[in-house]
Amino acid sequence: MNMIKGLTVLAAVGAAVFAEAEFRASWGNTLTAPDVLLILGCRVKGDTPEETLQMRINKAAEYLKDNKNVVAIACGGIVHDDQTKSEAQAIFEGLTEKGVEAERIILEDKSTTTKENFINAKRIIDSMGENLSVAMLSSEFHLLRAGLLAKKCALDVTTVAAPSPKNLRMKNYVRELFCFPELLKR
Repeated sequence: MNMIKGLTVLAAVGAAVFAEAEFRASWGNTLTAPDVLLILGCRVKGDTPEETLQMRINKAAEYLKDNKNVVAIACGGIVHDDQTKSEAQAIFEGLTEKGVEAERIILEDKSTTTKENFINAKRIIDSMGENLSVAMLSSEFHLLRAGLLAKKCALDVTTVAAPSPKNLRMKNYVRELFCFPELLKR
């Protein structure tokens, strides 16, 4: 019985520490405009961004309009069988529809995971020059894990938080909780 109680306390403390870290990460931490903004992809059904990706696109368009010298890298390939366009292409189209200049957007449309986003985007960034500052934009629930993955891929990034649909937040935070231990193993 004491072992069960101990494991329960350990799980509760672990969940509390994770929740605190997620809360701090969810606000983003970019204080000045970077040279490059990575926009992480999310689900596209057919050729239509789902709500979470659309909210990232909206935030990215707002950010890029406020920071005219920032170049964007739209990340994400075709991940699901029902997709007819890549996540990067959906981001590109959404940004240009909102008035962001096409020449400011680079497509990274080969990746199928967040880790691949960073590996492929790093190649693009390295080809652009040296000492470029980089920020990544994703949903608030994704920033902690994505930030740690970026570091593992040798990318030093700050973060910009996009909101996510309220009805999906709890599900997404729980998903992140279960994905997090896998990240620590790598």
